[in-house]
Amino acid sequence: MSRITLPIPLLPASIRWAAVFVVAGLIFYASLVTVPETVVDETHPGIIPLSSWRHFVAYFVLACTVAYAIEPWEIPRWHKAISVVVVASVYGAGLEAGQMFVPHRTDFLIEDVITNTLGATGVLLWYGLHPRFQVQSYDEFIE
Repeated sequence: MSRITLPIPLLPASIRWAAVFVVAGLIFYASLVTVPETVVDETHPGIIPLSSWRHFVAYFVLACTVAYAIEPWEIPRWHKAISVVVVASVYGAGLEAGQMFVPHRTDFLIEDVITNTLGATGVLLWYGLHPRFQVQSYDEFIE
């Protein structure tokens, strides 16, 4: 039985890293710059609060953009996976710590750090499925 591979274009490094900084910047802005006047997280979709979904999705997306940015690095796949999860998790913990100094924001919440880390670990799906993908430079991809 033959393996099916999915071709994925590898955009130039400047674009890949710009995506990382855009996502990280949006998370920074939402975490430290915008201060809601009232609590907006009163919606509870199911058993998980909306704020937890936001944390989970934000750090999953951050981890995915970092994984895509470091794709061409010549290190073992599991090193990449651990590095990506650590980078995203430490960034999230740092922003949680920074919220202690912003009026009207909650203090450092370990629950948020755990949720951020769980979101970042979602990138392990990418590394698990990676052998099924054929990542190639953008120029090779469009030929």
